[in-house]
Amino acid sequence: MRRAASPVLIVCLGLDVSAQTDTLLRRLDNVEVTATASSRDVKAANPTFTITHAKMLSTGVTDISDALHRLPGLNIRDYGGAGGMKTVSVRGLGATHTGVIYDGVSLSDCQSGQIDLSRYSLDNVGSLQAVFGDGSNIFVPARATAAAANIVIETHPVPDSDDHDTKVTAQFKTGSWGLANPYLSIGKSFGGRLSLAVTGEYTYADNDYPFTLRNGTLVTRERRNNSRINSGHGEFNLSYRFSSRSQLSAKAYYYDNDRRLPGAVVLYNPESRESLHERNAFGQMTWRLLSVGEFSMKFTGKFNWEASLYHDENGKYPGGVKDENYWQREAYVTGALLWRHGDHWEADYSADYFYNNLTSNEPNQNRPYRHSILQTLYGRYRADRLLVTAGVLASIYDNGARSGETAADARKLSPSVNISVQPFGGSMLFVRAGYKNIFRMPTFNDSYYFRMGNTGLKPESTNQINLGLTWQAPAHRLLPSATLTGDVYINNVKDKIVAMPQNMVIWTMVNLDKVRAFGADLTADVALSPSRRHTITLTGNYSYQRVQPRTSPLDPDWNKQVAYTPRHSGAMSLGWENPWVNATLHAIGTSCRYGTSTNIPSTRIGGYIDCGFALYRTITFGRNRITLRADLLNIFDKQYEVVARYPMQGRSWRATVTYSL
Repeated sequence: MRRAASPVLIVCLGLDVSAQTDTLLRRLDNVEVTATASSRDVKAANPTFTITHAKMLSTGVTDISDALHRLPGLNIRDYGGAGGMKTVSVRGLGATHTGVIYDGVSLSDCQSGQIDLSRYSLDNVGSLQAVFGDGSNIFVPARATAAAANIVIETHPVPDSDDHDTKVTAQFKTGSWGLANPYLSIGKSFGGRLSLAVTGEYTYADNDYPFTLRNGTLVTRERRNNSRINSGHGEFNLSYRFSSRSQLSAKAYYYDNDRRLPGAVVLYNPESRESLHERNAFGQMTWRLLSVGEFSMKFTGKFNWEASLYHDENGKYPGGVKDENYWQREAYVTGALLWRHGDHWEADYSADYFYNNLTSNEPNQNRPYRHSILQTLYGRYRADRLLVTAGVLASIYDNGARSGETAADARKLSPSVNISVQPFGGSMLFVRAGYKNIFRMPTFNDSYYFRMGNTGLKPESTNQINLGLTWQAPAHRLLPSATLTGDVYINNVKDKIVAMPQNMVIWTMVNLDKVRAFGADLTADVALSPSRRHTITLTGNYSYQRVQPRTSPLDPDWNKQVAYTPRHSGAMSLGWENPWVNATLHAIGTSCRYGTSTNIPSTRIGGYIDCGFALYRTITFGRNRITLRADLLNIFDKQYEVVARYPMQGRSWRATVTYSL
């Protein structure tokens, strides 16, 4: 689809230059641009895939997990139900190798190393992007390069400082199994310099959906229980423009989720009394000074606090109750200096420092902490038909603990290089190749968790190699846009951290596995316009992943498929935009997977295809817009599992009303 033309000044002020974009803030007068949404991704030297808020609507995306399924190379662990935990693994590397960048600043979880993406409202997302390796934009914090891949979330920007109208979006969503989800966003600009936006969301759902339980020849119809979710989050955003080159932005965020945990489906024991109360608050502030001669600068500070309060009532515990509570904190500062010489050369130096600590109510807690210093030096050369980006990350991690043993420190240098070539000047065909070496530190759970932690763990190290082709067709009246991409890759992981049993009740974390991943990602995004007011869109992606343990031929899992990694996965959507009611048919699917890397039949998890259908219509009167949407999900009532023994919901419906001013 084609983006509406808009002044460059308005576009730029709406962007966060610390995100994975190719654009620096500049003030140009009386210039308009029109471009397809995928142009930047096609030209990128590394695999980059973006889905905008408008694209999410037209392709029938229903939540953030569904949006991630529309991007290639991603494996999502979904525990089912509205608000259920959702983590993402990229190209077989595991969720701990995947960074998440939220409005230009990395999110963190020093305890588990995995970010639960269900915390972030899809209604507040302006765009969602998957970046494999390093992004084309080098003017980013050092921490943005410290993961094998990043999920980049950009929320809707605050109102432009030159627009003094109040912006309001109010939405209510309801659906099967008690879903109630109101959302409100209000934004206002004051005096041409100051802009404010406040966003709030609340989600309630019983999640007591039915499922079929098979026990040999006995088949019964059961319902999930103890699945209620009761969560809310709010954000406050501020932007202040000192001048056309200097800008301050700030964000305050709070999340509170009091959920019940249904647990895995266990025969003859369907009851669960587990609950988890999660709270997360952070504040961040960024100041940018752009295009002062050949230099631009950016500084960010952030403080993050998180609580995880687990409660279970079970007779196996002394007193019948177990409370396991954890609190983590992070203080983070980063600065970046960009030098730009002419239209061809750029260089960036970024330095980050962050401090993490973790406390709990466990009697044998170590109270670990970690000081981290990351520095990057990156360069980029851009010519008419050539883009080269290269750099190195220097990492220093110093670990400590208030009591007990301390985890090992680490010092690493991690190089990367990406190249994009346009072989034919008259064609939007690009060849790209890239290499990245990166590692991930053991999490606090890996090193210190009761009875399982191992303070002697070494970091996991990965080498990523990618080769790809991208092509964009020239715009035509009947074919407004068509984009195809294809990438093949090899990832090698050594010193992989796995849990190994020491006896029947005690496990410990060890560096054991070597893992090799070979795969391919294909995407297509095509829009047809058979007449002036009709557009047919077809989008799809397919991923092949062969991810194999390669520690020793004597191991039982040698050359098997790594747990929870399907060999084949993909998604597609077919949409029809018309003057009456827009319609979208969409589907996601995977082949079978295994719950363990030994791939024994008893751990096999069947493949599935989940189809959905959406109808929506936007009604405009003056400055007001109302969007009505109806979704039918899992049309064929397919029962399947993403995580073993956590059945997903069957056929369901949702209805959404959105008012925008």
